Amino acid sequence: MLRRKSRIGKMKKELANIFGDLNIKKQAEDLGVSVWETPSFLFILMGMIIMVVMAVIYFISRHYESPELLIVSESLVVIFIFTVGNVIIRGVENVARINKMKSEFVSIASHQLKTPLTQLNWEIELLLSRYAEGLTKKQLDIIKDVSHSHLRMAKLTNDLLDVARIDQGKMVLLEEKFDLLKLVEDVIQSEKNLAEEHNVKVKVNIPAALPEIKGDKRRTGVVVDNLLSNAIKYTDRQGEVEVSVERKDATVTACIKDNGVGIPKYQQDQVFQKFFRSDNAARYQEEGTGLGLYIAKNIIEQSGGKLWFQSEENIGSTFCLSLPLEPTKAKGKFKI
Repeated sequence: MLRRKSRIGKMKKELANIFGDLNIKKQAEDLGVSVWETPSFLFILMGMIIMVVMAVIYFISRHYESPELLIVSESLVVIFIFTVGNVIIRGVENVARINKMKSEFVSIASHQLKTPLTQLNWEIELLLSRYAEGLTKKQLDIIKDVSHSHLRMAKLTNDLLDVARIDQGKMVLLEEKFDLLKLVEDVIQSEKNLAEEHNVKVKVNIPAALPEIKGDKRRTGVVVDNLLSNAIKYTDRQGEVEVSVERKDATVTACIKDNGVGIPKYQQDQVFQKFFRSDNAARYQEEGTGLGLYIAKNIIEQSGGKLWFQSEENIGSTFCLSLPLEPTKAKGKFKI
């Protein structure tokens, strides 16, 4: 029964993909090209013209028995197919070239932004460490607001850089031994203020000890921080978030469960796409770019692990990641 439901679900998904591919207007908007330049439109046009030409050839061959005429007609069809095929290939190449230029622009712009942001951070730290004495409360509040805006901009810049690296296949991970339990505890501590601000209780369910794992400690921390901060931000006040870690055979699994807004079922297949924000999350008007889960999934999969979730709207979500104790089957590029 379950298998039958699963097959029906897959068939529905395939049909939805097929109808989605035929949505030429949406495809044109997604690719940033005119409707007549979309691959689907060109394929449909080519198919229709071929059918018309074949029908004409059929009627010609019935009334004229000249083999030369038939050869000329078939040659015209072949020339037409090659011409349209060439237009399609050039269109796809153009889209790929634009996409590459966009990734390179984002990468260069993000790099250029990092230098002034780093300098700004130094200046804020210097101001607070050496010249805070004598400042009024109003002046200190303004500096804190500037610092908060700086952190937001720095996070956005880092996210854009990571997305550009992922799109260009240039994301390189460090391979080092680290304690995942300690990392999770550090992330929980760093998000303590956010939890208090949202009046959300964070429960911890982790074992006393686990073997160290190999991977990129900093980027794994980014993933855990992203999942935890999302859980806190999208949970109602006086809600609850539970962080659990356990070992399963040769992997370590960490799950973050909340009783927050959840993700609508009709949007769940888009969760790990770039710039995705669910409709109900947007209603909360929380800050967010929709890049965090896209980056998280790529980091975990490049580390040889898995990232998945279960969610129900208005009930809550559970996001889990698993990492191998030894990244022998890691897919990504590692730097030791």
